[in-house]
Amino acid sequence: MNSTDDERRARRFFRRHLIPAAQRLRARGVTFFPLGPDEDASWFSSPPAGDFLEIGDLEASLREHWEREGLDELARLARAFADLADALEIRQQDSADLSPFVYVMY
Repeated sequence: MNSTDDERRARRFFRRHLIPAAQRLRARGVTFFPLGPDEDASWFSSPPAGDFLEIGDLEASLREHWEREGLDELARLARAFADLADALEIRQQDSADLSPFVYVMY
């Protein structure tokens, strides 16, 4: 998949899933962060224990986290998020060429 397809997929996900979920959350009065200065506010959230999640574990981890937070609208999207992450994952390709992510030192 190329970057144009990835962008289309992400935009479609946003329109089909995130906008409706955000509207339902807003209707319930849910806010995620203050819209103005708030000295007592914190956006910090402890990361999950362990290493990076595998795609297969992502769905369950997201669902569990959002259910614990009382965000059922997002918990229902855990599968869709995992599918999107899987589709957008950069797959390693064996090649004789040097990866553009490697810094060459002489």
